[in-house]
Amino acid sequence: MALLLFAGGICPAFAQDPAQDEQAGIVYEVTIEGLDGTGELRSLVAESSVLKSRIDDLPISRAALERRAREDEEIFNRVARSLGYYDAVFVPRIDDPATPESPVRVLVYGDPGDVYTFADVSVRAAEEADGQGQIPADISLPREDLGLERGAPAKSSAVVNAETTLIRLLQEQAYPLAELVDRKAVIDRDAKTMDLIFRVDPKGRARYGAVTVEGNESIERDYIVRRLPWTYGAPVDIRALDKGRRALASTGLFDSAGIAFADEVGPDGLLPVTVTVREHPPRSIGAGISYSTSEGLGTRAHWEHRNLFGGAEKLRTEVTVAEVETSLTGAFTLPDVLVTDQTFTIETGYIEQYTDSYDSESYKLSGRFDRRLSEALSVDYGLSLERSRIEENGTEDRFTLVGIPLGASIDTSNDLLNPTRGGRTRLKFTPYLESLGSTLSFYSTSLRHSRYFALDEEGDLVLAGRAGIGSIVGASTGNLPADKRFYAGGSGSVRGYALQSVGPLDAGNEPTGGSALLDFGLELRWRAFGDFGIVPFVDAGQVYDQELPSLDEELQWAAGLGFRYFTAIGPIRADIAFPLNPRDSDDVFQVYFSLGQAF
Repeated sequence: MALLLFAGGICPAFAQDPAQDEQAGIVYEVTIEGLDGTGELRSLVAESSVLKSRIDDLPISRAALERRAREDEEIFNRVARSLGYYDAVFVPRIDDPATPESPVRVLVYGDPGDVYTFADVSVRAAEEADGQGQIPADISLPREDLGLERGAPAKSSAVVNAETTLIRLLQEQAYPLAELVDRKAVIDRDAKTMDLIFRVDPKGRARYGAVTVEGNESIERDYIVRRLPWTYGAPVDIRALDKGRRALASTGLFDSAGIAFADEVGPDGLLPVTVTVREHPPRSIGAGISYSTSEGLGTRAHWEHRNLFGGAEKLRTEVTVAEVETSLTGAFTLPDVLVTDQTFTIETGYIEQYTDSYDSESYKLSGRFDRRLSEALSVDYGLSLERSRIEENGTEDRFTLVGIPLGASIDTSNDLLNPTRGGRTRLKFTPYLESLGSTLSFYSTSLRHSRYFALDEEGDLVLAGRAGIGSIVGASTGNLPADKRFYAGGSGSVRGYALQSVGPLDAGNEPTGGSALLDFGLELRWRAFGDFGIVPFVDAGQVYDQELPSLDEELQWAAGLGFRYFTAIGPIRADIAFPLNPRDSDDVFQVYFSLGQAF
């Protein structure tokens, strides 16, 4: 075979070294042959080639070109072995140019051979001299979890991943200090297989010991310890450390939070834990601005203290001044009320609203428990009292409402203002009862869901969708307070239609709201130019003067194009939207500006 002619190294053609080439540099071209049908190997060989990557950096001599070819030979062999081609052979050859003006041709011929596959995999204790020691019986290391399936290609990346997974599995099963001592790979050239032997040192089974907190200045130690998702004396699971870090970070009280084990398990089997935090300034202020053609200009500002008395008590005040609303609200939150991860919030506020549907003035007072059941799931329940004065179509009514709001939320999204993966679901049910002086009784239910799908690995192209449904039973639309009815249209709903304008209209083409709602939206969010993005979208919805939505009634559709500028605190949004099936009273388009995505 021609391959054997070059098996001893570089062919004699490398010895030629014309003077003119030394003076001007050698122009050459590279061809890699013999790897057809090898897929990943062929691609990685081409990507790792020094001859290819430095083709514009002309070698000053034939000897320099020869060194590049030999370097490629070594690199290609390593690449092949990393993919399981342990019999691969690569042979470079340099041919003289056909004419003095022609480039030198460098040919690298590869014979990949067969792909080796994984055969036996074993995990042994490092301290056994005979090499047959067994790991502790309470440890479970399923081969499928290591990703080394029998018959799979013996790739080095799979072995490295298995090493990481192996230690992680030990750390999840009460051996947090486990170490990989050695790994031995045995090649069977005849069977074309690889056996693997991992040697580990578990370093002793451990239970959670005493917790030391460092770096806290104004925040009480007990509050920090309550955030940790384990109990003293329980078997150690390394995953709890990750959960603990996230729990501390989610409080908003810390710039950083680290959790680390001691270096040794104590004679009693307890492993001390150190939590190191750096406190974030507890006070913050913020402001935002928004604008739309139907809602006008709006501003919002807040002041917040997240550690009022040293136990993460939070006080927040917020003021809104806009063409459609003026409000002043306050909220005081106590953590860990009755049980850990349950907060109690007292809220109060004064709100004025000026819309095409109604004008209102209301005072609100409520108390609410929020209970986190898992990282994604939380529930809330409470009691609310509202006094309102509402003017609608020249008629003024006064209402006193006592509500028992109940809710559940599931949030698996990966970002508050710019999610690219996961979803959000919110179910809310509020009975308003004729008690404690309440003048009306009815039941309001709403369900909203949004979902985010990253269409590329970086999350620069995201398909986002939302859907909502609502129903009010127990009172007709006309008897409901106008500010408790369902509405659609505006920046947070069916864009392209004016605020609250989707649904029933009165004789003057003013919206009346309804007792039922359907609401949909779909966006393609493309971060196309660095910090700039474009977002084509479609919205649809309808409001109904009945207790349940009806698919027999036509939805109001709209479409538009959004523009985003991505900042450290979230995207700045600018949308223009057009109604697709407008009524005579609808405008030709609507424009919106705000911070954060539409949903």
